[in-house]
Amino acid sequence: MLFRYSKDDLIWTFGNFSWYCRMSIDFWGDMIYLIFGLLAILKFFAESTEVMELKMTAEKFIENHPSFTTGEFADALQKGVPGIGRSTIYSILKKKCDSGEISRVSRGRFVHSARKDYSYELSETAKDIVALIRENYPLVDFQVWELYQMNEFVNHLLAKNTIFIEVENMLDESIFNLLFNRYPHVLHNPSLDEYYKYAGDETIIVRKLISEAPPPFGQYRQASLEKLLVDLFGRGISGSILSRSEYRAIYEDAFQKYNINQGKMFRYARRRGIEKAIRDFIHEETRIVLEDDK
Repeated sequence: MLFRYSKDDLIWTFGNFSWYCRMSIDFWGDMIYLIFGLLAILKFFAESTEVMELKMTAEKFIENHPSFTTGEFADALQKGVPGIGRSTIYSILKKKCDSGEISRVSRGRFVHSARKDYSYELSETAKDIVALIRENYPLVDFQVWELYQMNEFVNHLLAKNTIFIEVENMLDESIFNLLFNRYPHVLHNPSLDEYYKYAGDETIIVRKLISEAPPPFGQYRQASLEKLLVDLFGRGISGSILSRSEYRAIYEDAFQKYNINQGKMFRYARRRGIEKAIRDFIHEETRIVLEDDK
């Protein structure tokens, strides 16, 4: 006997089957979303745990190592958190340098201390000079610093200020002419005798910028402290105005209060041919312990 189904029976049957399929699809779809959600949560907690372990390992290492190399830091982190990549380690070092927690003192070597990066508020005259140069020679490479900056370090304060504008080769004369038409006491690469003969209350000296000088900092292109420390031993005016008896106080105070990139400083000193003189001075006349002496 053949079973006969009416049209309504078929519609009801297929309707229920279609409903069942939709329900099944919705159910398994929800399950898939749930599974992926759980996996994402597990991954988040795993990564958070790894981040915390990295942070704790890095902080403990820095706390126990006032001075360390990139390799020593990497070994400690890889031992504490196996599988960590070099790029992550370099990123951690960069963040800690940017935050001021550690400082780079030479290539691949860092220190943890309370010292800070050097900064100095330029006089309004110096700021005006920088603006004038940028307006007329926007592409010129130059650096600026003031003799008054040394009053922070010396025992006998300087009564008169001198503003130094150091300009890339071939353009120093153009900058001199620009400033000479605006300011009363402007000298172009003067000798020490000429300086004492023509200097006023606020003298401006324009001279060539020595190649390979440490890069300037700040919006006013200020010369770095490393450059100023090296230039004290040069044969120019900046190395003659200040008494040699002040050098010890200047160096010891600078090294105690500020982060000094010794690699940068000695590269510049080598370029000027006075690295040995500075090293001998530090070793023989100061209490400073250089990083490569440790």
